[in-house]
Amino acid sequence: MRITNIMGASALALTCAAGSALAQTTGPQTEPDTMTLDEVVVTARRTEENIQNVPVAVTAFSQEGLRQRGIESGTDLQNFTPSLSVVGNTNRNQENYTIRGIGGIGSLGTGGGPGVVAYFSEVPSTASGPGLLFDMQSVQVLKGPQGTLFGRNTTGGAVLLDPVKPGFESEGYVEGTIGNFDRRGGRAAATLPLSGSLSLRLAGQFDQRDGFVTDINTGRDYNNRNNFSLRAGLLFEPNERVSSYTAVNYVDIDENGPGTVLLAVNPLGPAAPLLNPLLTAQQARGNDRIALSANTKNLSRTLLALNNTTFELSDNITLKNIVSYTRNRGDFALDGDASILVINDLNGAITGKWNVDSETLTEELQARLDFGGLTFQTGIFYSDTSSGSPLTFVQRTNLGAITLLQDSAHANDRSKAVYGQFSYALTDTVTANAGYRYTWDEFGGDISIYIPELGNACGTNPGFVFPDCSRSFDGKSDGDTWQVGLDWQATPETLIYGVSRHGYKSGGINPSVLLVSATSPLFRVRPETVTDGEIGLKHDWSASGINARTNISAFYMKYEDIQRSDYALIGGFNTQLITNAAEATVKGFEFEGILQPVTPLVLTATYSYNDATYDTYIDGLGVDRSGFPFQYVPQNKYSLDAKLYLPVPPTIGDVSVRASYAWQDDQQVASDLQPFGVIPAHGLLNMRLDWESIAGSDVTLSVYGTNMTDEEYRVTSNATYNTTGLVGAAFGDPRMYGVSLRYSW
Repeated sequence: MRITNIMGASALALTCAAGSALAQTTGPQTEPDTMTLDEVVVTARRTEENIQNVPVAVTAFSQEGLRQRGIESGTDLQNFTPSLSVVGNTNRNQENYTIRGIGGIGSLGTGGGPGVVAYFSEVPSTASGPGLLFDMQSVQVLKGPQGTLFGRNTTGGAVLLDPVKPGFESEGYVEGTIGNFDRRGGRAAATLPLSGSLSLRLAGQFDQRDGFVTDINTGRDYNNRNNFSLRAGLLFEPNERVSSYTAVNYVDIDENGPGTVLLAVNPLGPAAPLLNPLLTAQQARGNDRIALSANTKNLSRTLLALNNTTFELSDNITLKNIVSYTRNRGDFALDGDASILVINDLNGAITGKWNVDSETLTEELQARLDFGGLTFQTGIFYSDTSSGSPLTFVQRTNLGAITLLQDSAHANDRSKAVYGQFSYALTDTVTANAGYRYTWDEFGGDISIYIPELGNACGTNPGFVFPDCSRSFDGKSDGDTWQVGLDWQATPETLIYGVSRHGYKSGGINPSVLLVSATSPLFRVRPETVTDGEIGLKHDWSASGINARTNISAFYMKYEDIQRSDYALIGGFNTQLITNAAEATVKGFEFEGILQPVTPLVLTATYSYNDATYDTYIDGLGVDRSGFPFQYVPQNKYSLDAKLYLPVPPTIGDVSVRASYAWQDDQQVASDLQPFGVIPAHGLLNMRLDWESIAGSDVTLSVYGTNMTDEEYRVTSNATYNTTGLVGAAFGDPRMYGVSLRYSW
């Protein structure tokens, strides 16, 4: 069973009683007498279920829903998902998910990790950036701690990416796109049945576009797009009880990186006299023309191979094995000071190497037992990640501009876990749920940094405490996650649930601190935990031919030993590191709904409210940040979407127009008070016209426009006003428009 005809958990297709598609993917040819809401299937509990019967706050999108909303990356996904924020540093393609204020960038050393984990076909992955969200069966965003079934570090939630799997009927599509900024793109997919038990699906995409920010000295354009992706999936079903899915996914990105704009200079900063005239010149030019010193770039190659095999041992017992291998390589260069000065430049990898080079192996064995009123899932999980990051960067200190060469850096991270979760029907309408997981983590590595200008003589390098400029490190962490809940299916159309969950995120190490201080308390990072309570209502409505769906949830969380990213001057160098905040409270409310007041019109809306502040927070540098708002969580955000089918003759085809508006409140991005530490509130308007089944054919013509009001808004920030003495930021896409032509069979 698969998701069909959906635009989101709050934007579901409507079907007439006879079962013909109505609103979202094909338009109505005649007025139906009655309509029903289509079933949406999600995998929020590691098995296929109707979204309205799952006691989890989840938002889901189909590929058509992603396409019609212009969702091509996580940054776009946040606009239509309650409580989701996707904000990183000044590298736009390194997207970091935050849900309900929990997530962020994770550890900068070893251990730790992001608080929201992405899964590709049930495998934890480094899913972010462009070139990934194509040929998707669904994209699901689960909110709140998900650690019992999905593993450590999902203290904020999980993002599930489910690619289209091969079927046993030949079908596919080819699509081409052109647009402004010289955009050229294409997507294609085909299912090729090889026999009665073996089927192959091939898919690919490419996207090229000029950038919208230009360096006035070099003519180089930034914020461009140049990526392609390939995917192959093989499904083997020799009988009704065995199903094996093997997939290989490859993403290649070769882009110029973000056009970082200098926004502010601290008059007390070490380079203020040099930066002030450059800031004045930048302000006079505007944000689409800049001048940088570093050769900013974003190169990455990601390969993921996996196998998911299911054995139905009997009608009641199912075994599933999931194994994967991921290789991720990247070469990133950034101009952290956003100027022609060499103050905080990351110049990328050492020649012939990558400054991100990691390999991950995962293995998970599951068992599911279903005895009517009792369902039990259990499993074991193992992952092993090794990585290296040799790179070179330049900073200005009291010695002047110096080069730091990180000629060697290795890290390893191993995790083991065992888990179990059950559901038991207390009555025909009331079900109890409980689950438990325990995780053991081990991490370590080594790092070496030296200064070529000082003759590589490490013993004379100011600030370094180890004569050979290198040090090895290791650490351990362990913790449990659990959940207990109660569901009441009050009517066939109404689910009321309550749940409490406890999440754990691994501790870690800041290896850069160890190089300059053997005893600093900032070296080790403690695990973080979160305990929440959530109540929810899912309800389908129907009256006088009008159908609607409303899903509501409210939550309250206590968050302890919070891992947060900070900047600090250690040994004369601007260092980014992870510290532990003490305690915080997060509470909020979410709404998703759909309404069809008349046959040709479908209206959807989402809203979230998040109140996230620190109760007690004395950071590792001794600064009291109690009461300070969380990073990466706007207090209010909402989206409105309307799709209207036009009254045209059936011989012409189905013509629809769509408008989507997404708005979010102010969003704190700096870890302390400073200018431009908040991304101001803004709204984005997208519009689209689709002409489907042109003259009865299998051809669709689409005209699209994103950010139609040409809103200027920031998407990332390098907020170092209180350390290096400046603030730089990257801006979101301006108005984009174009035409797509799609042929399906």
